Amino acid sequence: MTPLEITSLGHSTIRLETNDAAIVLDPGTLAPAIAFERVAAFLITHDHDDHVDVERVVAALAANPASRAWAPEAAAQRLSRAGAPADQIAIVSDETPFAAAELTIQPIVGDHATIHHTLPDSPNVAYLIDHRILHPGDAFPHLVNSPEIDVLFLPISGPWMRIADAIDYAAALQPRVVIPIHDGDLNEGGRALTDRLGPLLAGGGRYERLRTDESAML
Repeated sequence: MTPLEITSLGHSTIRLETNDAAIVLDPGTLAPAIAFERVAAFLITHDHDDHVDVERVVAALAANPASRAWAPEAAAQRLSRAGAPADQIAIVSDETPFAAAELTIQPIVGDHATIHHTLPDSPNVAYLIDHRILHPGDAFPHLVNSPEIDVLFLPISGPWMRIADAIDYAAALQPRVVIPIHDGDLNEGGRALTDRLGPLLAGGGRYERLRTDESAML
C-alpha cells in the first residue's frame, strides 16, 4: 500500500500526500491556502460552498495545468462557468473507478443527506481512496461488499445530521481509525463536547482528532 500523510485543513477539507503528489478532498471556503497549493487532484463531494471554493479551485487549476478536479455535475458546472478549462474537470456521474495521484479512487454516487423536506435533493459523491480511506461528504452512504476501512473521515455536525447517525455509521463500517470532520460550525467547546463521545464515534476502532494543519501518517 502507498504510504500517505493525512492532513486536516479544517471542516471537511482533507489533504492526502504521497511521496510524489497531493490530493485534496472538499477544498471549501473555510479551508486555508495550503488546500490549494501544489495539488495534483481535487475530489469534490458536492457543490456547497463549504466543500468547494470555486474561485480558489479555478485559480489552482490555472496555476497547475496538470492538475484535475473530479466533482458531481452541479459542482463541475460551477467550476466551468468560473473559467476552469474543460480538460481539467471530470464529472463524476457513476461509480466507475479512476486514478488520481497514482491512487485508485472509487466514487460512491448518491444524494446529499436531507436538510429539510422542502429543499430539493442534490447529488453527493463519496470517495473511497486506495480501497481503504473513506470521505463520505454530506451523507452516510452504504458501501457495497463491506470493504475494510482503515480511515473514516466522519461528519459530526451540520444541519443535515444527528450525532446518533454518525455513531451508527461508524459502528456499521467498523473502521480502524475515525477522524472527525464537518465541524466548522462548532467552537472549541462544541468540539470538546463531541469528542467526549469519541469511544462511541470510533465504531470499535480509534477516534483521532486532528486539529487544523495537524497531520498523521497511514
